[in-house]
Amino acid sequence: MNLKRTGIIPLLLAVAIAAIAGSGDKKVNIINELAVETDGAVVKIEQDARLDSMLSRHGSYTGERAVSGFRIQIYSSNTQKRAKEEAQNRAATIEAYDDELTAYVTFNSPFWRVRVGDFINYEDAVAKLRELKAAFPNYDDMRIVKDNVIEKF
Repeated sequence: MNLKRTGIIPLLLAVAIAAIAGSGDKKVNIINELAVETDGAVVKIEQDARLDSMLSRHGSYTGERAVSGFRIQIYSSNTQKRAKEEAQNRAATIEAYDDELTAYVTFNSPFWRVRVGDFINYEDAVAKLRELKAAFPNYDDMRIVKDNVIEKF
């Protein structure tokens, strides 16, 4: 029996999509929804465990793109002996402070830099800069810079 011709697969996909759409805020794994018996038919799905891990980790996340925006530069130095280590330390400190901020450590000879965040609007970057300056008064070289940022959608 050819499942595509009988319409079972499209039916099961429609059931899974309807279940996901009607689930509200509850996270639903489409692979698990497809494996449910429907009208006497069972779909057996064999997949790499990494795919299941990716599906559960990203939830409703669908993609990302690079756009023009702002980041907060928290460190920049060309002191060769200590700059790399200090950049990595500051990046780790900021990420530990706020797990929603991503720190980007870059080397563009001769400078090591640390920039944090992916801000689309300037006002959001200013608010976060004020917060970071209050939390880390010793990081006196923090400032907002224009940069390509990652927008999640």
